[in-house]
Amino acid sequence: MAFSGQLLRHSLWSKLEFMRSQRMPPLQPNHESVTEVSQRKLKIRGIKSKSNCLVTLSMLNTQNGTSMFSPSNTIKKFYSSINNKDMNQLALLIAKDCFFDDFSYTQPFRGRKEALKFLKQLTTCMGENTQFCIERIYEGVDLTIVVNWHLEWNKKQVPFTRGCSCYELSRDGEELVIRKAQVIVESPIKPGSLAMEVFQKVISLCDTFPEAAEWLFLMSPHLLQSIYRIALRPSLRPILAWYHKLWSIIVTILTLIYTISLFIIKKFQK
Repeated sequence: MAFSGQLLRHSLWSKLEFMRSQRMPPLQPNHESVTEVSQRKLKIRGIKSKSNCLVTLSMLNTQNGTSMFSPSNTIKKFYSSINNKDMNQLALLIAKDCFFDDFSYTQPFRGRKEALKFLKQLTTCMGENTQFCIERIYEGVDLTIVVNWHLEWNKKQVPFTRGCSCYELSRDGEELVIRKAQVIVESPIKPGSLAMEVFQKVISLCDTFPEAAEWLFLMSPHLLQSIYRIALRPSLRPILAWYHKLWSIIVTILTLIYTISLFIIKKFQK
């Protein structure tokens, strides 16, 4: 999945100029002074965590004059609430007119009710031992935030769970709430150079037949849905079902091995 293409095309993030801070203790608020990064004097703060550290409520403590209502702390509180499955706190962090767009879904979630329904499903799927771990937070102008994260199970990174999320915040009284979110999740399918070759052939066809390409792009939302429904969905469903079953078997085997190992260890400790 190409993160850069998605982000550069978004006009909101085109204004950001990021700077990376030196490695800091795990997910602690950044108290370093803000520096000028351009002639336009855009103020950017980079917050970087040590790997394998989970988001916890302890991150939300503010010291040395750091505002507890800063965009960074709001986002940390958001992920902490997901880890703690605190739906009441999540409801306070989501704007009423929130637009939550997870690129893994065909349609965005509109409004607080739909966003909370999605987040409720997410926290349920995570179980008791899976949590979000923030890798980096980049804070930009106009209450914008970019976050790199991954999922961990028992403090071990879960494969194919890296993600990048872009947030726009707005003020609700003295507090900040999430007004817009775009979530890009790592794909378990890695086509590699094949994707570039297919893309090149498609672009070559578009260059050869520009009028047909314009019509195709104009009709693409409806056309692609029809193609997927008629041609791809019947063939993809068995593959996805097999993939889901495979992972279910793997998880079951790993759980069994883990249970047996604990049983053996307890027997030897007696």
